[in-house]
Amino acid sequence: MKLRILLLTAIFLSSFVSMSASDSKIPKQEFGLEEGLLPEDISTFPELKTWAIYQSYELEPDNAHLGLQDYICRMVPETGLQFLLEKPIVSKSTVYLYLDLTRYRPLKGSKFKPRKLNILVNGRPKLSVYTDKNQSFTNPVEIPLEPSEYPDGKIYVDLVPSNNSLGRFWGVWDAFVLENRLDAKD
Repeated sequence: MKLRILLLTAIFLSSFVSMSASDSKIPKQEFGLEEGLLPEDISTFPELKTWAIYQSYELEPDNAHLGLQDYICRMVPETGLQFLLEKPIVSKSTVYLYLDLTRYRPLKGSKFKPRKLNILVNGRPKLSVYTDKNQSFTNPVEIPLEPSEYPDGKIYVDLVPSNNSLGRFWGVWDAFVLENRLDAKD
């Protein structure tokens, strides 16, 4: 009986360690409370939700994809935001960059002006995300990347708001890269 319990414990621990090891291989950017940032560079879900209520918007919460939900958001200044993800090239197949962005839904009677966020990867335009009163984008935003687009394993992501985006409307909850596409259930 003791041997059976010992074996089951060993199997459980080995599978737990392998799950933890596979998660650590996912290049991700966690936007925690970093030193040297201005107070307006980081926002929490309650802060953004309060701001949204005053604008007559409803804020979509931080998604729980891959357990990255921490309700801390790195805001995108009017001048844009650049950050780095590192992804060792292990295969010559497409990988997928995911960005969980702040997303607002206008409530009845709100003045919701159109806004656009341009996404560049290693200096090359990849996608523009657009939102207005009648349409929005799907979170997380998916951007396929070929290995030739990040030959040294470095993925520089630039988020550039359109000229009419005054203030810090856009934000990033999480950013991560996966070898395979994210399933809807993840």
